[in-house]
Amino acid sequence: MYFLNGDRIYIKPEKACGTLNEQLQNCLLQLSKINSGKQIFKLDFFVDAASDEEYDNLKSQIKTEVSKLYSNEIILNLIAQPPLTCKIIVEAFLFDPTIWNAKSFKFGDDSAVLFQKDNTEILIGNVQSNKKQDYKTDAENTFSTLSEMFSKVNFPVNSIVRQWNYLEDIVGFEGEKQKYQEFNDVRSEFYGTSFEEVGYPAATGIGMNRGGILIEFVAVKSNEVKTSPVDNAIQIAAHHYSEKVLIGKECKLKTTPKFERARYLEIFNKKLIFISGTASILGEKTVGVNDPVEQTKVTIQNIQRLYSDEVIQKISKEKLQPKYGHARVYVKNRKDFAAIKKTFKTYFGDLPVVYIIADICRTDLLVEIEGKVILE
Repeated sequence: MYFLNGDRIYIKPEKACGTLNEQLQNCLLQLSKINSGKQIFKLDFFVDAASDEEYDNLKSQIKTEVSKLYSNEIILNLIAQPPLTCKIIVEAFLFDPTIWNAKSFKFGDDSAVLFQKDNTEILIGNVQSNKKQDYKTDAENTFSTLSEMFSKVNFPVNSIVRQWNYLEDIVGFEGEKQKYQEFNDVRSEFYGTSFEEVGYPAATGIGMNRGGILIEFVAVKSNEVKTSPVDNAIQIAAHHYSEKVLIGKECKLKTTPKFERARYLEIFNKKLIFISGTASILGEKTVGVNDPVEQTKVTIQNIQRLYSDEVIQKISKEKLQPKYGHARVYVKNRKDFAAIKKTFKTYFGDLPVVYIIADICRTDLLVEIEGKVILE
């Protein structure tokens, strides 16, 4: 990761026509050849899973294969989102062990790594619940484990600066309750008033085909770190949405999605903006319904406002140049892929990017984009 003096690398199969196992083995081979002097501490595997059994078996296989490659503990996530150009993509996260001390923690099947330098600590990890009892229980289990993690390493809840929420069947219903709304209600209860003074984390809430609820996070604890929320003036902050765009019974109190459009982080003179999962929303309304090109344009324009000259001038007195570092593009329908990719490249050229099929938090949204912006 950039702020850990490392990197984020996308590993794709060299041949897109092989079986899933052949593509997995090729990705693992590529991982084994990385020799940059930096150390891998986290791997995200994006792959489809047709059943819970297939998901569990694949997760077990990946865990076994990765343990053969690395002696250190690796944070592993199997994210059941099919890539659009192959059967599997691996996202590798690296840090510089000559600069940062790293200590791994296990919490059952969940894990985290604590990075330390001087008086600064960064906690990166994952929690997952896939018990399938009911959606609210899975949500409560993930946040309960998160709470245990943070207590063990003495991190406050409001130290979270970036969060990814992968939700199986995100816009589906369990009885009369929409699953995404159920998750938001549990998240709101867990956060409580912790973020009132500092603003919420940047976050992505996105669907996946299997896996229950999976949360990834980055948390920072330091008196030397600067961090603040970044707003888009023409979008209503998600945590201020009205009842009109929240799904569920009118008579039931529904809580808003608790995240910021983006978040600035400055640590040891490394400056970046985390871009939350962003979609074609102006105010609080979806724009470009049934039009993937228009939705992609509006989404990108929303993102660009998050690192505009006006925003950067508020962040720092220095004359900083923004550089979009990487992107994930979540595509709802495979048939829209070509149009979305062409539009994305019009704006960002050959920026490192992965295209993934995933359901999005509103039924009328066709694309969502996230990433980071480096300021130098």
